[in-house]
Amino acid sequence: MNNKPFKHERLKDYALWYYFRYYPSNARLVQKLNEKGSQEDAEKVFWKIKHLTQEDEIIKAKIDNYIFRNKNYRYIRQKMREKLFPSEKVELYLEKYLESWKSILTENFLRRKIEILISKGKSRYHIFQKLWETKEDRTVLEVLLEEYFLEWEHENILKEYKKIKKKYPKEKIIQKLISKWFRYDEIKKSINS
Repeated sequence: MNNKPFKHERLKDYALWYYFRYYPSNARLVQKLNEKGSQEDAEKVFWKIKHLTQEDEIIKAKIDNYIFRNKNYRYIRQKMREKLFPSEKVELYLEKYLESWKSILTENFLRRKIEILISKGKSRYHIFQKLWETKEDRTVLEVLLEEYFLEWEHENILKEYKKIKKKYPKEKIIQKLISKWFRYDEIKKSINS
């Protein structure tokens, strides 16, 4: 593999290719240019093509895509931060959703996610903390979790208990189950029955 820095013209070609292939943030584009060429050339190339970059439009498109894919606010913020988009611009665009839709998660999505997490033996509290974002999410989640956890909590505690009961003393088992976000009173009820 050739690790020699790109010359100015090749770096410009790379910048255009990379930008129109991935639609990165300006910061990520500069970072990639610095990896491929000298810092001086990277800055020059970036300023030559900056008029082509449309970071605000890319932020909107990426956030809309995440929302279309039923991603929650925390996920969107994390991914946009990883891609080096300016957090103030991300927050500004997300505010429009917070004002208009309140909840960006659909009930069908929440149902599927709850079922998946229950099948993995997750506690009611764990599921709630993972999926809850807005007041509207909270209301829908409480209703759905009440519906799903009539018997599931007890079964999930017993399932986890059976996995670890021979490995640890009773006090340690309770600690392990609490660390999986099961409530103490539910644990006591389930393992003593």
